[in-house]
Amino acid sequence: MIASRYLAALAATVLSSTAGAAWAHHSFSAEFDANRTISVQGVVTEFRLVNPHASMTMNVTDDAGKTTKWEVEFAGRLNLAKGGWTPSTIKPGEQVTVFGNPSHTGTPRIAFRRLVRADGSELRAPSDDAIDAIEQQRRERARERNQGH
Repeated sequence: MIASRYLAALAATVLSSTAGAAWAHHSFSAEFDANRTISVQGVVTEFRLVNPHASMTMNVTDDAGKTTKWEVEFAGRLNLAKGGWTPSTIKPGEQVTVFGNPSHTGTPRIAFRRLVRADGSELRAPSDDAIDAIEQQRRERARERNQGH
């Protein structure tokens, strides 16, 4: 019981700090389409763990052989660092697939949701992991209650 309360408090803290930072800089929905998710695959050229948003550039080559420079926007440095991210979490030269919300303007920009490396390992936003942990605990408690009846 104490552990689930701790996780709930942790999630509330993470969500409130993330939301506040996002709204202080700009409105997500003004720049990105929250109703669509796309993926882009390419080679990382730079990852910067900075505020107000960490960023990554990557070269994405289409089927015709044309290479386009994509910008990936992450949460801020402090939020990612709390989840264990460092400046070397993503390295130039890595082949990655990024999933996220595209820009409304059609520019090659995407708001980070998930990254899959060539070896299949994944990176997700630390706040998403905290929410998933809380949701898993909620499901386990519900299952335990249902088994007791």
